[in-house]
Amino acid sequence: MGDTIVAIATAQAPAAIGVVRLSGKEALAIALSFWQGAKPHPRTATLGMLLDGQTPLDQALITYFPAPHSYTGEDVVEISCHGSPYILRRVVEICLERGARLARPGEFSLRAYLHRKLSLDQAEAIADLIQARSAAAHRLALSQFRGAYYQKVRALREKLIEFLALMELEMDFSEEDVELASRSQLLLLLEALDGEVTALLKAYRIGQAVREGVPVAIVGRPNAGKSTLLNALLAEERAIVSDTPGTTRDTLEERLYLGGYELRLIDTAGLRENPADAIEAEGIRRARQKLAQAFLILYVFDVSEETPTQAQQHAPLLLGTDFTASILWIANKIDKLSTPIPSTDGVIFISAAQGTGMDALEKAIVESLAQQGASSDILLSHARHYESFIKAQTAVKGALQLLREGGGSELIVEELRAAQRAIGEITGEITPDEILGHIFSKFCIGK
Repeated sequence: MGDTIVAIATAQAPAAIGVVRLSGKEALAIALSFWQGAKPHPRTATLGMLLDGQTPLDQALITYFPAPHSYTGEDVVEISCHGSPYILRRVVEICLERGARLARPGEFSLRAYLHRKLSLDQAEAIADLIQARSAAAHRLALSQFRGAYYQKVRALREKLIEFLALMELEMDFSEEDVELASRSQLLLLLEALDGEVTALLKAYRIGQAVREGVPVAIVGRPNAGKSTLLNALLAEERAIVSDTPGTTRDTLEERLYLGGYELRLIDTAGLRENPADAIEAEGIRRARQKLAQAFLILYVFDVSEETPTQAQQHAPLLLGTDFTASILWIANKIDKLSTPIPSTDGVIFISAAQGTGMDALEKAIVESLAQQGASSDILLSHARHYESFIKAQTAVKGALQLLREGGGSELIVEELRAAQRAIGEITGEITPDEILGHIFSKFCIGK
């Protein structure tokens, strides 16, 4: 990390302001080599002129962050100039001419991690913050960046390390038959750890959905009004609506922002036992595939044709069993009823064509997601973390089994070591170089 790196830190498109960032021992010297103005004081923006040779390039602000009190832990200089792509590109070129090199994707954050300014999960949270498309995804990333998730993970690891140290010390005095680590306390600890890890693993699906967009499948019989409902939720005509059954032959996906969540609404082909032709049969097969991927199902039925009780009785035959999503029951086409029918618990009555009941439906969708944990600030949302917790849980269960069966200390210690190593991989306290390369390669170049 001895060299000085440079990159554009803002979006590379015409804008009022653009920022070029340098990090490394020569950051300030390189910036001052084409600067005309007062020498900047630490953490204070200083106005001056950037020079291209003897020619003025742009009026700009320089802000200097001396090590170790900077984002990367090294000397950092940020040059704020007008957001012309030409100006920004030329500033970078001059920095390269004066001895800097172009930063690799994520290299600024990698240096922050290597200088212990960030834990590895916090560095990942920065990438999530940059890419967050909804309030819920932003809240989750911000919580992880501010350390709530890190404290939870680290607390689990510290409990393991504490008992591991006692057991290893106990093994050093094995000839004296000393028990420093109470087996009953260790059993309680591991059972509690197993429960906490299990809860985090269960939350992975909703955490991933919050970060990437919650898949919501709109399903039901042909002509139940699924496409009309999709259009009503989106407030625009995105799906073809027709009275002819089987019009929707393939799935259609649209994104909707509702209650702070990003929803991936999936309109599917109508489900029925006897499709009219091979094309409709294929559409039904694809609809059932989407059911397996959905986090929430909006089951739409024509309330003028079947009662809520009948719809709920028939639904299992149409849906099959290959799904785990929660279901919201939606009685559509209430405008076609000659007389109102009594309200039914758990059923939302709407007219998608006329927009009646849509507020109640949207509220029910948001409440369903919150009930399933989507509003939590501590959710497992990265596959890397999930894999590490799976390894940790396997080791914890192995230690539990050994304890219950009276296994030897050496074997228990090995399982505890494996568990604490797996959890340490999440925060970066124990992380192979190839994992670091994979994580930071996904960042933008200026971060």
